Amino acid sequence: MNRRSFIRSGLALGAAGALPIFNIGCAGFGCSRGRQIAKGAKIRVALLGCGWQTHAMIDGVLCEDLVAIVDPDPARIAWLSKYVGDTCDAEARANFAKARRFSTYQDLFEKMGDELDAIVVETPNHQHVLPAVMAIRRGIHVYLDKPLCLTAAEGDLLLEETRKMPGVVTQCGTYGHSFPSMKYCVDRIREGALGEVKEVWAYDDRCNSIYARPAATPPPKGMDWDLWCGGSPLCDYYPESEDQDGMHPHGWHSWIGYGNGSIGNLGMHIMDVAFWALGLKDPDKVTCHDAKFALEGAWAYRDAMTFHFPKSAFGEVDLHWWDGLNDGVPYKKEFVNRFGHPHKREWLNIPPRVKEIEKEEGFADDPFHANGVVFIGTKGKLWFTHHGGYRFMPRKNGWCMPRVDRPNDFNYRIVTPHHFKEFYAAIREGREANDCFEYSVPLAKTVCLGNISALAGTGSVLTWDGHHVTNNEKANEHVTKSYRNGWNPFV
Repeated sequence: MNRRSFIRSGLALGAAGALPIFNIGCAGFGCSRGRQIAKGAKIRVALLGCGWQTHAMIDGVLCEDLVAIVDPDPARIAWLSKYVGDTCDAEARANFAKARRFSTYQDLFEKMGDELDAIVVETPNHQHVLPAVMAIRRGIHVYLDKPLCLTAAEGDLLLEETRKMPGVVTQCGTYGHSFPSMKYCVDRIREGALGEVKEVWAYDDRCNSIYARPAATPPPKGMDWDLWCGGSPLCDYYPESEDQDGMHPHGWHSWIGYGNGSIGNLGMHIMDVAFWALGLKDPDKVTCHDAKFALEGAWAYRDAMTFHFPKSAFGEVDLHWWDGLNDGVPYKKEFVNRFGHPHKREWLNIPPRVKEIEKEEGFADDPFHANGVVFIGTKGKLWFTHHGGYRFMPRKNGWCMPRVDRPNDFNYRIVTPHHFKEFYAAIREGREANDCFEYSVPLAKTVCLGNISALAGTGSVLTWDGHHVTNNEKANEHVTKSYRNGWNPFV
């Protein structure tokens, strides 16, 4: 897609307004306890976390009044400040510059709790739930990036606290949910363009793991590493290098207790369209076909699992998930970059069924993107990527957007503000956002169940009642975690 076409699509999305989703209802939402916004006033927003993802989201954050920024590493705030200074207009730069700086969200709520309408949480996964719960209890609206929670129990807590505070607007950061292309594909599936869908293949292009433990070094000067570790164990600091991503500011995805591995990094993005289109909620079983680990304390570098859903728009359905390196590809720096991207597409752990469909449908010379979802129905098939591209097969079932490769920064900054604008519009209009916790938490908990399945190991079959593993006591221990003193969100 060229630059002009992308701008046109962005403008069309902006004009489209809020995109509805299927009825997910929050009981009593109209009896609001959330912060009210005066007519004509800006929404007062605090940004929690200045990591790598934030630079792609900052335009959306700066659509309103940024009043505070939180990060225990002053170097990250300085990095983001430079990025804003280099890329944003004068009004956005001034908006960013005036925001108060904090090292902890505890200090933020203590000193500015009455001056906040909303928070945007872009912290590592192990620091997601506590600030979200603290905000919800104060009636502050919450935009929380995927995968929302580190454990399934934390997902249950998010829903419990949200339901206690009707009127608090919540939004998950799976920004593809606001793309017109996703809504278009969801509508076609619901209308029966594919017939009955019984089989879905989701696959990822990441290998969020570690193949060799890096050398520990002191944390960056001025950074409070204890605060960064939060409720998780105080661990060594591993810097990023040319070979591996370390721990901070991005590599935490790969470490158990801090991130959720490959499925946690992109699983919610990729599987979102399947949950939405098929009305999925809780699987009743997950089967681990393959889970390969390289380093104690790090997530698997290859996963293959199947979630069985007893109910969907078309009855029971199997959702398959594959990620990491293909079988037989060594997990070494020669085969993956430091962010976990294999250097060649053929090294990706793409399901053979997906490759078969590429050939059957005439896409062997123009293959699908490196991550996505394939729906297999009784009348047709559909491939979709959360970046916006899709292909109906055969073509008579609908039109196709070109395959979309990973967008560059310019493209991200065209599309991501619309998900924020949906969040802000929901606050002003006193309604649910299109990707609220009632919808997104079940997807987040499915991601966490995938983590549990990988830890249970190849060949494991776990039964799930939506909250607990019911046939494996050891696996059920991973539904929750222990917390260091002062960081327990359940207290």
